[in-house]
Amino acid sequence: MDSTTEHTSRRRARRSGARASAVALAAAALTTVLGARVADATTASLAGQADQIDWASVVEPELNCLKPRPNDHWYVVRARVAAVGDITRDGRRETIVVSSCPSPTSSNPLIAFVYDGAAKPSVPHLLGKLGKDRYFKSLKVAIRGGLVHLRGKVVSERAPNCCPDLTVSQTYRWDGTKFRRTAEDDSHLLSAGPGPLTG
Repeated sequence: MDSTTEHTSRRRARRSGARASAVALAAAALTTVLGARVADATTASLAGQADQIDWASVVEPELNCLKPRPNDHWYVVRARVAAVGDITRDGRRETIVVSSCPSPTSSNPLIAFVYDGAAKPSVPHLLGKLGKDRYFKSLKVAIRGGLVHLRGKVVSERAPNCCPDLTVSQTYRWDGTKFRRTAEDDSHLLSAGPGPLTG
């Protein structure tokens, strides 16, 4: 092989290598984009499945409400999805549903029910009930850093059921088997800033 032929062969080899690298990069980029789209589609699908669940029917047995009489038309269990996120750190998003027993007069305390994201949507699996040690009249739920944060107006033991007198914040962490409360603060509605816990 003369020098001209050798030089041409090397040039062709470099071009072929460059083309192969470009094709590989394009394929990797396409895989990343498609992978992201598939992940987004999966997330959207899971969220859509959660929205289709009749959560009121799911939580009613866990509420342990007094059984209504046949003509108690006020007895309608309502439930709302308050937050969705990965709490158990298994890569699947748990669903937190807030509900309470129906009442013909003053409302009953709100409870946050956490359902496992690894369970089948047709058979939601309850992981825990949060906030049940307080009489929450309103309840906001947030998931941040794998922790569940509850905040709302609470009726203390000294107040009538109609009238919450405290604002309470609670934080919960999943320890692998159950939820543990890691923090709690309360403040009187008429005061500024958190005060000591009142029980």
